[in-house]
Amino acid sequence: MLGLERVESKFLARYPDRIVTIDSHTQGEVTRLLVGGVGPLPGSSMKEKRDYFEIRFDHIRRLLTHEPRGHRAIMAAVVTEPVSENGSFGLFYMDARRYPYLCGHATIGAVATLIETGVLTAAEGDSVITVDTPSGPLDAHARMRDGRVESVAIDMVPSFVFASNQELEIPDFGKVPVDLVCVGGFFAMVSAQAIGIELNAENSARLIPLGMAIIEAANRAFKVSHPERPEVSTVDVTEFYAEDKQAGTGKGCVIYGESHMDRSPCGTGTTAKLTLLHHRGKLTPGQSYYNASPLGTVFEGQIVRTTRIGKFDGIVGQFRGNAQITGYHQFVVDAHDPFPKGFLL
Repeated sequence: MLGLERVESKFLARYPDRIVTIDSHTQGEVTRLLVGGVGPLPGSSMKEKRDYFEIRFDHIRRLLTHEPRGHRAIMAAVVTEPVSENGSFGLFYMDARRYPYLCGHATIGAVATLIETGVLTAAEGDSVITVDTPSGPLDAHARMRDGRVESVAIDMVPSFVFASNQELEIPDFGKVPVDLVCVGGFFAMVSAQAIGIELNAENSARLIPLGMAIIEAANRAFKVSHPERPEVSTVDVTEFYAEDKQAGTGKGCVIYGESHMDRSPCGTGTTAKLTLLHHRGKLTPGQSYYNASPLGTVFEGQIVRTTRIGKFDGIVGQFRGNAQITGYHQFVVDAHDPFPKGFLL
């Protein structure tokens, strides 16, 4: 058998230009963290850094999130220098279709990965790490036990219900009642009871196309806008939700990107659920809410405080989970590769 050192040296010599990632999963959902191969990104804000990357390096997004190196289920995130006074690092997000304004599970994945690899230092017990994102700085509460990450809680950006009790006509399905909630970006919230589909992995073939059809229909029917961030003006996610008989527990199924079902309970989706429940008078600040994914993994959420966003009453939500590293990758593009930009089927 060839020696590992020889294989590695030959590989590095043959492919000097490499895109380096550390992969993890946050309770089932992948985060592909880009840590090398691009260099520093100019910009005094995370939006400027993200915009620069989109203009110059969008081919890297496609390489990491499209086949044959990736797949439509991958959420990637790019680590940058911080832009705020208290920021530990910057982070922006990208999937097979777009650059989301916020991703909770990827933020947990990034924080846990950077601590576990020794890039960030976190003391035993609880410590706060500030992450700069395109939606603003987020405080991550890392909980350490015996030198390892036990869990990470994220204080999300202020969220609010934009519109309630709306209705969409979905081709080949019928009328679907929706609420529009903004957590960094806009969610179309749909009750599982209203559509008559149980939220489990076995029903993914029904939920995914319906969720994508709801996103498309919502953008045709509604004009949405964030009162403080005019660039946030589209509905990008469908969240199907269900309530358990036991108070403070439920299930969510989030559809986004290029027809992808979130494997985790979804951090922004959990926060959207907290926001809608508070709007309906069913959840108060400090009360725990346990949100399960289609796979049965759970995020613990709670409302940190209430707030105002423009003319809207809203909340600051928090959710807690954990991530585990799955691999360290050095991606390359061979000069003879017929798919240098990747593809999706």
